[in-house]
Amino acid sequence: TPASTYYVKQDGSLWALGANHYGQLGIGHTNYVTSPVQVVSSGVVDVEAGDVRAFFIKEDGSLWAFGNNTHGQLGDGSTENRDTPVKVVDSDVVAAFAVGPYASGSSFFIKTDGSLWAFGDNTHGELGDGTTEDRHTPVKVVDDGVVAVATGYSHTLFLKEDGSVWAMGLNNHRQFGDGTNQNRNSPLKVLDGDVIALAAGYRHSQIVKTDGSLWSVGRNNNGELGDGTLEN
Repeated sequence: TPASTYYVKQDGSLWALGANHYGQLGIGHTNYVTSPVQVVSSGVVDVEAGDVRAFFIKEDGSLWAFGNNTHGQLGDGSTENRDTPVKVVDSDVVAAFAVGPYASGSSFFIKTDGSLWAFGDNTHGELGDGTTEDRHTPVKVVDDGVVAVATGYSHTLFLKEDGSVWAMGLNNHRQFGDGTNQNRNSPLKVLDGDVIALAAGYRHSQIVKTDGSLWSVGRNNNGELGDGTLEN
């Protein structure tokens, strides 16, 4: 996986360095950079990188993207790579976002009204919109109540304000925790409540309950579930 690095300074400026062959540094070209260069001069409050793309939120609540766009995972309505930032969502709406860390290329954000939106690669139904069609612009998946979202390798988890956990996408290693290996292209409730945090890995999932306990499910070839075994 190409290595690119991003950070935000206290003055709200965004900086980047490293691999750049898809324009994933957002600096107007595709040459590698070995020392930090400024991408945005001010107003950035959060940044997250995917496989060969990156997103940031500005203090006005707008969402911006750049880099690889093969599956429309930048959400700008095209499949063209972008070597400078493009606005995906207007101001005053984005509360949180998640970027698939793998080449699968799905992207998500939560609006301030608690609705969940998705775009990009949808091969296994990981966008949760009831189809397996790639989306080049954001589509609404859940109307309200979403407080967190995590996306792994073609599977997605989200947490609602009632503490329930929902899953969609690839389930071949039982990474949903629903007792099956059936893929889903729309959200499936996995747990009723009592969850405060979640994470999606390469084909496994983890949650933290309100009592502070950590739970894992899915692929375990390298011991990633942490249960002392190598059993899925």
